[in-house]
Amino acid sequence: MTDTVLFTVLCIACFGVATALRAAVARRGSDVVPPRDPKDTEASERLVTLAELAAEFDEMLIRKGVMTSTQVSLMRTGIRSRGVVTGMRTTGVVREDFREVELDLMVSRTGGGQFAARQTTLIPLSSLHRVFPGSVVDAYYRPGDERTVAVCVSP
Repeated sequence: MTDTVLFTVLCIACFGVATALRAAVARRGSDVVPPRDPKDTEASERLVTLAELAAEFDEMLIRKGVMTSTQVSLMRTGIRSRGVVTGMRTTGVVREDFREVELDLMVSRTGGGQFAARQTTLIPLSSLHRVFPGSVVDAYYRPGDERTVAVCVSP
């Protein structure tokens, strides 16, 4: 997981982090045993790890419909590359402050060469101007399955 991807994802839906953390604490709340001694209060608390925060954040993005589980998986485990937008069409779907667009891309392979891909994704309204033909975006793919691509547009 790269810092850029984490920063982008955090910027896209930072307002949902508090909700996700509250849900995680509520789910774990039954596992926490209250301390007997006030001195043990800090010692008995368990901090949320970065991996747990990222997983909870991913779940929140999927629940809200901002990303699919396939897109999240590609961004976490796929190969990061660059894609040049060759075509862009809006579908008319609006979800919160996001607009759904269909992108035609030429994605660069890490070993050389390129391949064409089509991806339907949600883009923040404030970043819509960054996906016009000729724009360069981050693209994630798996070498054995170039049919599935995830696009990341920084806000």
